Amino acid sequence: MRFLTNGLSGREPLLIDPTKAKDHAVLAEKFGFTDMLAQLFGQAPAPYVVDGVGIVPIVGVIGKGLSPLEKMMGAVDVNDVSAAIDAFASDPAVEKVALQISSPGGTVTGVEELANKVRNLSKPTLAYTDSEMASAAYWIGSAADRVVASPSSTVGSIGVYMAIPDYSKAAEMAGIKMVVIKSGKFKGAGIEGTSLDENQMGNLQAGVDTIHAEFKEAVNMKRKMVKAEAMEGQVFSGKQAAAQGLVTGLADSFNDALRSF
Repeated sequence: MRFLTNGLSGREPLLIDPTKAKDHAVLAEKFGFTDMLAQLFGQAPAPYVVDGVGIVPIVGVIGKGLSPLEKMMGAVDVNDVSAAIDAFASDPAVEKVALQISSPGGTVTGVEELANKVRNLSKPTLAYTDSEMASAAYWIGSAADRVVASPSSTVGSIGVYMAIPDYSKAAEMAGIKMVVIKSGKFKGAGIEGTSLDENQMGNLQAGVDTIHAEFKEAVNMKRKMVKAEAMEGQVFSGKQAAAQGLVTGLADSFNDALRSF
């Protein structure tokens, strides 16, 4: 997964649990061809309309500008989600829009803009999960008018991270000295075989902190009851999320959530 590889190698911040990101990338590489064949003979979740409600599935790891192969391997593109929402927004037969979410999150790019689109939609909106609405997926889902989860689902993970491997000791033991010729004190931060200096570390930390602050601010635009202590990267069950104000209600199934929408 090209878009996850960049994040896992420390080239950009991620909005997904580190273990799940790595597991997804490994499985996609190992079983990609088998899964691709299954997708060719199966059917990826597609937007649909039920009784005047436009349903937009957000299923899989979230990225932007994904290749067809990445989508076949189970990722969802924010561009496709945005296009589906636009189509429902302009369709007079669609009275409401519901996001059916099953996602551990993904990359940062495009998530804030998609959440803004959901928040500013003139039609009533609902976000629902009976599995997982975490990190980037929660940023998007929290922008809906109502956020509903099943009691045993996983919700939250309001945090951002970067993971930059430091192979400088390994390079030294192998007799390799990495020489980086650059201009700009922040250029080339994290090049394999080097260590981050204090200035580079501070700059990257500041970037991650800024995204986290924007994430929390975005959540509180609609979910005003969520306290700061519930937005430090932890995840909650649906029941716990309701108690924390992360969701506005519980429903055992998507159909149950739609009936009260």
